[in-house]
Amino acid sequence: MSGRSLPVSSARARAEEAKASVWPARLLDIVGYLALAFCLALLGSLLTVATTNLLGYSSYVIYSGSMEPTVKVGSLLVTRPADVEDLRVGDVITYRSPGNHTTLTHRIVSIRQEDGERVFQTKGDASLEPDPREIILRGQVSRMAFDIPYLGYVVDFAKSIQGVVLLLLVPAAGLLLMQGLKAWKARASRGVQ
Repeated sequence: MSGRSLPVSSARARAEEAKASVWPARLLDIVGYLALAFCLALLGSLLTVATTNLLGYSSYVIYSGSMEPTVKVGSLLVTRPADVEDLRVGDVITYRSPGNHTTLTHRIVSIRQEDGERVFQTKGDASLEPDPREIILRGQVSRMAFDIPYLGYVVDFAKSIQGVVLLLLVPAAGLLLMQGLKAWKARASRGVQ
């Protein structure tokens, strides 16, 4: 009987060793896939911005809640050029504020003619009152085409120093982890045989 228990316990020990060696490999796989997914998300957001710009669109990250619920904070707003003559009441436009030169995205609530020029009154959807200053726009203006909720957060992060560093370091670390895992698996398989 004692002769039989030795091979069983030896097989059990090998099975437990194999189990113990599997979980670090799975953990490394998970970390590698998460790093890859993170990098793909960052890269995808930057490619979205680049592609829209190449197609003649512009993109903006929305930082304020003045256009909620239509456009939420953290959205990536994609606009296309529009002639001032083609703008209508209800259009959402992005323009430089004449007072403080910040970029605003608001809805046109009225248009009037003055001295041969179109004068626009704008308002954020979340505001009760129109903007304090009317604006005169010339040439082309950016009119909202669509928005992608939450993607602005990713784009904003990807453009930061930390985002750029992570875009370079996370893939490199992921590749190193995957190579280390392959070497570890190869060494472990030679030790088990």
